Amino acid sequence: MLGRACRLARPGGGLSALCGPLRRAGSGPATVAEHTISCTFILQKQNKRVTVPGMVGWSLLETAQHHRLPLEGERADALWDYNTLGEGPGSVTDHVVLEPLSYEMVGPPSDQEYELLESGDGENMTPTSRLAACIMLTKEMDGLTAMVPETNATMKGYC
Repeated sequence: MLGRACRLARPGGGLSALCGPLRRAGSGPATVAEHTISCTFILQKQNKRVTVPGMVGWSLLETAQHHRLPLEGERADALWDYNTLGEGPGSVTDHVVLEPLSYEMVGPPSDQEYELLESGDGENMTPTSRLAACIMLTKEMDGLTAMVPETNATMKGYC
């Protein structure tokens, strides 16, 4: 039935945009698994490890908030930089510490992010500290592990 609707709709446009992907020879429909990666959050204060799926293109902060993990901060639609978001991130409430292999996958912070980490949470900053809002997930980051330190402002009142 859908195939007939597609054939009928093609001359006028209609359903052709929707039907095109269904008619590809030899390929099945896309799956969510193709667009997700595994992200592990270590909640230091609770001594808890939580692994959740993260959507490629989301920030690490969006992933945590989507799964209702205790991590606050400002969401970003793109990587923080002067061109897209002015002065850059304005809060360290989404401070996370990446494991060394994850840090290698993600890379170092931008100058703005580093300055904010150093000034806002300097005593708790580590060599692999990052802001979760500034980490945009890619397929290559599968297996990413981030610790939410108990000194994080979000964690201070969390049981």
